[in-house]
Amino acid sequence: MKRLITALATIGLVFLIVITACVKRAPSAKFRVGVYDNRAIAVAYASSEYNPVGKLMEDYNKARESGDTARVAELEALGQKHQRMLHRQGFGRMPVDDILVMVKDRLPDVALRANVDAIAWQCNYSGPDVEVVDITRDLAALLDSSEKTMRTVDEIMKHPPLDLDDIEQYQDD
Repeated sequence: MKRLITALATIGLVFLIVITACVKRAPSAKFRVGVYDNRAIAVAYASSEYNPVGKLMEDYNKARESGDTARVAELEALGQKHQRMLHRQGFGRMPVDDILVMVKDRLPDVALRANVDAIAWQCNYSGPDVEVVDITRDLAALLDSSEKTMRTVDEIMKHPPLDLDDIEQYQDD
């Protein structure tokens, strides 16, 4: 009988631990969503080790030196495409999923430190049980946490995004 009681107590304790582990927050706690400014993420990426421009420039110079005109043309087109996207992401409202995928394994750590349940680009609506938290700096720091980059991140967030058509016009100038 004593073994049965001990076994039942152990099962009950294990059940309680599992239930406690599965319930992250109290029912009255708000669901916290971490949001970010895509422009800041693009700015941090531009100066980061993740940006392939340095390697592309090396390849471009080698192709020019070797007279590989087809490769030169290919790299010029790739560079222009990359720069166009970065301008749109860095000055307008464009998703940066292609950038965040490079640090996706570190996103759970950011969420944990910021105490958020989810990370999303933007939140167009949130109910009364949802708290929206800006985690832009935390995400930008995953790419490049230098003081200079963080100052640029702070500065860009003070200004509204540009219209995409305006960005295209500036690129053509």
